[in-house]
Amino acid sequence: MVQYKVFIVLIQVFLVAQISTGSFERTAQPTGLFGRAMSGSALFSTDNVWLNPASSAQNSSLITSLFYSPSPFQLPQLSHFGLVTMQNFNGVNVGTGFTSFGFSLYRETMFSFTSATMFTESFGAGLNIHANHLSIQSYGSATTAVVDLGAIFSAAENLNISISLNNISRSTFGADDDIPQIFISGFSYTVMEKTIVAVDIVHDVRYSTGYRAGIEFSPHEIITLRAGTQSEQARLFGGIGIKIFSFQIDYGIATHSELGLTHSIGISFSN
Repeated sequence: MVQYKVFIVLIQVFLVAQISTGSFERTAQPTGLFGRAMSGSALFSTDNVWLNPASSAQNSSLITSLFYSPSPFQLPQLSHFGLVTMQNFNGVNVGTGFTSFGFSLYRETMFSFTSATMFTESFGAGLNIHANHLSIQSYGSATTAVVDLGAIFSAAENLNISISLNNISRSTFGADDDIPQIFISGFSYTVMEKTIVAVDIVHDVRYSTGYRAGIEFSPHEIITLRAGTQSEQARLFGGIGIKIFSFQIDYGIATHSELGLTHSIGISFSN
């Protein structure tokens, strides 16, 4: 009976992976970013550090963020969680992060170091160095280093433009494409200080170019509403954030026409 259950679980994970993600697709992302359909590479926000390392360049305080998605596509075997903490040291923002995806039979773990700074009032750049660890039960484990580079340029007071090169080091575990190499360019536009529109053009070298688009609206200083969509998987996303003193609590949800709902919850602290 146990062997049968394990077999069924592996089949489910394989089928979902064919539709959703492959290895180290950076599925684990903070809840605020998740609510915008993973868009926002041009936003200065620590939540976007795995999307674009330059996103933390304007950080001026200690920030810690935790997030958890318990059952993507209603499969607990695809659960993922992570945390990131960032601190400013004399104008240079330095941080560490951790994400985990999978379950006991198959798990992807990523330990991250990130650094970013503003070189001018309108231009910031950053660097991520990741240690990607892959563990497959009965097959062993392996670790490899991955490097990201990114930059954000404030073209106007309410307009940012960005570029991010994920896995510019072209690292692998042995196969040519087992760790994706992704190029992201995007922009964010602020409307009347309360609404942000973010659009990213995403090119995974293995697939055709797609887009991610999201919107963030703050009707009140303690409430943030989010929504977004992706071309890659034709999914709809949404979310809400509530700020209480130095804490922010976030919730995100995504739909899929065939695989159901995915939920994400997160909490962040800034000082």
